[in-house]
Amino acid sequence: MLGILAVCAACVLAGVAESHKLRVRVERLEKFLCFLTEAETEIRYSAAPVDQIVARHSQGLRFLRRCAALCREGDAFPSAWDKSLEEEQGGLHAGDVALLRGFGAGFGTTDRQGQMAHCGLYRGLAEARLEQAEREREAKAKLCLSLGVAAGLAAALLLW
Repeated sequence: MLGILAVCAACVLAGVAESHKLRVRVERLEKFLCFLTEAETEIRYSAAPVDQIVARHSQGLRFLRRCAALCREGDAFPSAWDKSLEEEQGGLHAGDVALLRGFGAGFGTTDRQGQMAHCGLYRGLAEARLEQAEREREAKAKLCLSLGVAAGLAAALLLW
């Protein structure tokens, strides 16, 4: 009997975990959008180096904190950005990671106006990814939970 309950609970937790992944993706994309807005504002008014901008606005995302730490240790920004993305991709789809890589490849490579345009371009691309992630979360989050519960009940019935 205890084994049946354990299997049922495992199935429910699997559904909860999948639902959580959908929410995490939305949250990370929202935080990246905030970073882009803050970075664009900082570029407009201070023209600070990109590693300083990342360090100042890295509170929301782990890979940004890691990138800032690598820059402090002496890594060049493009290398630090790529390394931090390789280490921390949790919750993001391959297309999201490609978007982040593309942003990092061009961040800090042009003049002030070019950097502001770069941030604006990637803000638009990130907004589109965020809308897609929100639609996916709305469509699939409840489904994942329901399937987890249904699978747990089915397993319990089969093992009974």
